[in-house]
Amino acid sequence: MKMALRTISAKSRDQHPKQQISPDELHVSATMRSSIIPLTIFCALSGTGFADLCLKCLAKNSDDCVGVPVDCPNSKGCVVVSEFYYVNGTIRHSVKKDCNPGLPCNYRPYVGNFRNKEIRLNIQCCNGNCCNRGGYSMPPEPTKRHGRICTDCYEVGIHDCISSRTVQCPYEEDKCLEYIGTLRNPGDELEEHTFRGCASPLVCQYNFTALVGTEEVNSVKIACTP
Repeated sequence: MKMALRTISAKSRDQHPKQQISPDELHVSATMRSSIIPLTIFCALSGTGFADLCLKCLAKNSDDCVGVPVDCPNSKGCVVVSEFYYVNGTIRHSVKKDCNPGLPCNYRPYVGNFRNKEIRLNIQCCNGNCCNRGGYSMPPEPTKRHGRICTDCYEVGIHDCISSRTVQCPYEEDKCLEYIGTLRNPGDELEEHTFRGCASPLVCQYNFTALVGTEEVNSVKIACTP
């Protein structure tokens, strides 16, 4: 029985001879290996006098991106910034990996809530070469609310919104924000936006410069009231 199995195996190998690899295929394979190996070596460097390395990439309307190592000479560590964007029933995720430009680490409440619109950031920091490998991550939205009441309106295409509608702010949002400017929301065209609503202190401190998928082209007015 063993002899028969070996005979069948030998015939099978004869019927399916090994494929010959062309010089072009060998060249492509070698090129791929040459691009992967240096990245592995760079990210493995530690304590050799090199500045910290962080992965860098940007993905709009996606939960992850493959970053490339970049040098961070004035390193404050690495960062993964996840953006949750909601407007009129549409939800989009975006993520950015980079050297930390000075954003507060692991400080979740970057939130703006407006009529039919919400922007939320989760800022995750780490230290160590290429440590920011993770993708999109967003903690659950807290349900607790406090007594802060803000005007609630959102308009596109005009530089004004007037409304008698109000909203009771979530617990982490203790500022009332008024914004007028030109934005390109994820997947949308460049448009004029005006909105009023609740915001966390971090929105008032960093304006919209920390956003990932939402691009601010021009800011006419951004004001927070305590």
